[in-house]
Amino acid sequence: DFMTFYEKTECAELLQQWDILDAVGYAYRIFEANGELPDFEGYDAIADGVFGIGLNRTVNRDTVAVFNRINEVTKADKKRPFVVAIDIPSGIDATCGKVCGGAVKADVTVTFSYAKTGLLLYPGRTYAGKLVVADIGLPESNERPEYITFTAVDDIGLPERRPDGNKGDFGKITLVAGCDDMPGAACFCARAMYRSGAGLVRVIGTEQSLSVLYGACPEAVSLSRRKALASGNPYEGFDRVIVIGPGLGTDSDAERLLDLALTHGKRLVLDADALNILAARLDRMNLDPEKRLSILNDWLSDDTIVTPHPGEMSRLLNVPVSELKEDPLLFAKMIRKYCKFVWVWKDACSMVISRNGFYLNQSGNEAMATAGSGDVLSGVCGAFAATGMTMAQAASAAVYVHGLAGDACKKALGSYGTMAGDIANAVADALKM
Repeated sequence: DFMTFYEKTECAELLQQWDILDAVGYAYRIFEANGELPDFEGYDAIADGVFGIGLNRTVNRDTVAVFNRINEVTKADKKRPFVVAIDIPSGIDATCGKVCGGAVKADVTVTFSYAKTGLLLYPGRTYAGKLVVADIGLPESNERPEYITFTAVDDIGLPERRPDGNKGDFGKITLVAGCDDMPGAACFCARAMYRSGAGLVRVIGTEQSLSVLYGACPEAVSLSRRKALASGNPYEGFDRVIVIGPGLGTDSDAERLLDLALTHGKRLVLDADALNILAARLDRMNLDPEKRLSILNDWLSDDTIVTPHPGEMSRLLNVPVSELKEDPLLFAKMIRKYCKFVWVWKDACSMVISRNGFYLNQSGNEAMATAGSGDVLSGVCGAFAATGMTMAQAASAAVYVHGLAGDACKKALGSYGTMAGDIANAVADALKM
């Protein structure tokens, strides 16, 4: 059966399609406004093609009522129709993934040429079901996506390790993390660095946080904050990469360690409290988001990765989280315009933003929404940055591998039982996938 919402008089292209239907004698039904809702029970499958990738307006309530009816029928325990969406589930914005008033929940979405961003970003990703990309013969010169994504570890471009290499060759990293109230952050981050291939990790932390580190990651070497600051410049001559922020705190010692790192000329990964310190400084200037990004670009070098979650992103840009989530690509493009350094926007679909484009991640799951998971990601970012990859490559690879580790944990421990330490340990297995 063929069902449509469109009258015959709407446009020339549509009239042509009606003529084709009439010529082949195909029966069809036109839904009427405020009419009786169709009964979709008894069908084996429903092919959804009401709207395509151009939808950017709110769907009217009569159409939403039909979408809801499809969703109700397909949720039933008894024999239910299998829903296949054509290109994108109707009601989903193909650019940002938002629901335009209501949408069809598909079992499978068959999209053409490449996955549209609205199928990868939430909530659109939830409505798409299993995603299948079909080749319909468009030439390579046609419009291509402005993002990349990975589907296998072989895609990420990690350099081969030399058989005669030593720990110095594989990356020395200084991690500035952990305070008396948050000692675990340094442990998760340091362990993730080693599981990601770092040769040597030195941790600068408070004496109390270091006492926890000794038992959790004895492979790390350590330096107390007191001794680090007394030395004048604790970063001189040791490391290839500095990772600063997890569990750092925001006191004067933390600020001083951050300022020394910002002026040292090393590759940097900034997370958590390092970002909160910068956001507090921006707040004192009373600037709009574009000006805040421009100032951040002045403060941070090209060889920097920042890893904010939505709350930290909100503080950095002074934009409500709800507004950021409404259209993440809008803000990603703003960041790309103003910033030469790399952003990892952590979320259910994490995004890496650089001058070269976007990486949209498809690995990972809800089990990773646990305290310390972001600290693990910072560690993987630091380890990959120490290999000599570009910062955008390192960030994209880290996000993907971090997600694979989370997928392994969900399989082994379930959605409820996964902790950050489990994800850190699973990174090594993820690199073998």
